[in-house]
Amino acid sequence: MAKSPKREVFHSTPKKDGNGWVVQQGGEVVSNHRKQATAERAAVKAGHAAQDAGGLGQAVLHKSDGTIREERTYGADPKKSPG
Repeated sequence: MAKSPKREVFHSTPKKDGNGWVVQQGGEVVSNHRKQATAERAAVKAGHAAQDAGGLGQAVLHKSDGTIREERTYGADPKKSPG
């Protein structure tokens, strides 16, 4: 049985100091942005790039309070889970 590729997840989150936004992957900062919309576009673009490279991508877009507002997956969708 073939193993499915690992999903690359990109989070668009506010900076801890409240001064701008970052895109992170695996806890590492990928890019810095002044505005939320710019960070979200960068996370979505990175998710699409992972899919275009033959893998799976995901953009997790956070609100200014740090909670998740929206998740977008690219490539094969994960199994549905209850809730």
